Amino acid sequence: MRACFLVRLLSAGSALLVASHALSGAELSLKTAEKPAPKDVGASIRGVLQTKAIQLAAADKPAAEIWLRQELPLKSTPSSPTDALGAIPETTLVAVIAIEDKTFQDYKGNDIPAGVYTARFGLQPQDGDHLGTADFNTFLVLIPADADKELAGIDKFKPMVKASGKITPSGHPVVMSLRPASAEGTSPSLTEPAPDHKAVRLKLSGKVADSNEKADISFDLVYQGKGHT
Repeated sequence: MRACFLVRLLSAGSALLVASHALSGAELSLKTAEKPAPKDVGASIRGVLQTKAIQLAAADKPAAEIWLRQELPLKSTPSSPTDALGAIPETTLVAVIAIEDKTFQDYKGNDIPAGVYTARFGLQPQDGDHLGTADFNTFLVLIPADADKELAGIDKFKPMVKASGKITPSGHPVVMSLRPASAEGTSPSLTEPAPDHKAVRLKLSGKVADSNEKADISFDLVYQGKGHT
């Protein structure tokens, strides 16, 4: 049985960590800008990123910036929008995220330090410890960019969890919830996919390995919200 996102490596019985954001009630605005990824990011990772930054701001102050991957490698062609995230192989680099607002917090109230992070795709283990803790088992795992320099450098679940856990005092990895979404509407855009959840709707192109099959992958990246306890 695989290690849990949080503490299967540390202690049993802890709840799933889902990234949450407390901006003292401030509403976020969204815009995009032509801007290269930060220099903290390794060359092989920078090479696959879009040159456009998706920028979140609170009261005109930068909160976070997201650089999406140009094209996602897929293990299969999604059968429907709700199944699209399941086509992404685990540990795949999806984006780079720069956190600028110091009030970003995880589900347990741990501060997420301002800085630059790689964001890799992860799945919540389907076991009894996580039953009912989240509506969807798909997440982005945040790893400090200086600890994840190579595109293929982290390709296993446990190293990904361990590298992410170094950014919190408790050693828990930090994850941001991904919710499946239709391709309808504008992307990127701000959404409220569930009660007490706020997200950015994003769309990425994907290509199935060793084939010419392509598919768009749409999802809501939750920046405010938490899992069930």
